[in-house]
Amino acid sequence: MRSLLFPLLLAGAAAGAQTPAAPAAHPLAGRWGWTLPGTACTETLEYRADGTQASRSGDQATQSRYTVARVPSVPGFYRLTETVLESNHAPDCAGDLREPGDAPTTRFLQFSPRQDQLLVCREESLKACFGPLRRAPG
Repeated sequence: MRSLLFPLLLAGAAAGAQTPAAPAAHPLAGRWGWTLPGTACTETLEYRADGTQASRSGDQATQSRYTVARVPSVPGFYRLTETVLESNHAPDCAGDLREPGDAPTTRFLQFSPRQDQLLVCREESLKACFGPLRRAPG
């Protein structure tokens, strides 16, 4: 009986030692774009899985570091905080400048059910948002 029990214990230990599956990519990862209504000014944002972001908005180009909540809040928003690391010192589509050394910017994101569009909001509310940004193919 003892000789039969040992192989069963070994098999159970091997099964428990399997590598867990990698976590699913965050819905923010990827390239997003939109055009400011009434203009030809476009904005393109690329969020990489390593926590870096590259953006182009009108003449402005920036590189940032970001953190984003893994799960949405009860009202359905993901908290996003970005810190600019590099900038070409040109204005964005709204005429604003984002520079290294600026205070981190916090926004709240809400994704469409298919996660192919998102709204970017100043607070956890749909009162002050822009978008929808659309996920770029690929």
